[in-house]
Amino acid sequence: MGKRSIIIFAKPPVLGFVKTRLAKDLGNEKTLTIYKDLLKYTEEVTFHLNADKNIYWTNTDPSTNSYFQNGFQTYLQSSGDLGQRMKNAFAEQLMNAQKVVIIGTDCPYITKEILDESFDKLDECDIVLGPAKDGGYYLLGMKETTPEIFECITWSTSSVLKDTLTNVKSLRKKYILLKELSDIDTISDLTEWQKSNDPF
Repeated sequence: MGKRSIIIFAKPPVLGFVKTRLAKDLGNEKTLTIYKDLLKYTEEVTFHLNADKNIYWTNTDPSTNSYFQNGFQTYLQSSGDLGQRMKNAFAEQLMNAQKVVIIGTDCPYITKEILDESFDKLDECDIVLGPAKDGGYYLLGMKETTPEIFECITWSTSSVLKDTLTNVKSLRKKYILLKELSDIDTISDLTEWQKSNDPF
């Protein structure tokens, strides 16, 4: 199996600083409540995972909230854009783990089974990606530091997954795609989630 490590990238739940696209429709107060629900869901899904659990907060004092306190190692994300921060987190975790998977806190459809599958698939390939319906990805898994896959990516756009796969293929890395899921970024995403059979 090899030592497994999961990285969770998150922002502390601070009013006015989370899910800004959603807040344009819902307002900051309701958006913060939704975001706290997403944090709680992500914590519950990852808590019993057979892996080292690591929460990487943005450059804000993580003591300002009570999430991911038990069983999780706490870090601050490095400086730079999202790619730089993910690259640095992977490099840090791959110093001690054979398989590393990163997720955010935006996907309430993710399950422990999907996370277990992502680690298992790394026995068959170099890179695992969980495609998001908005053109990005909700999960990335690797077995070795591969900083090149984060280059020339315009983050938070619909081309993130496509451009990442271009990098992966140029490196001749074997990859596997997991099932496509939705993130909660907009009011339509939230409405779709609330209509589903799996509410928070």
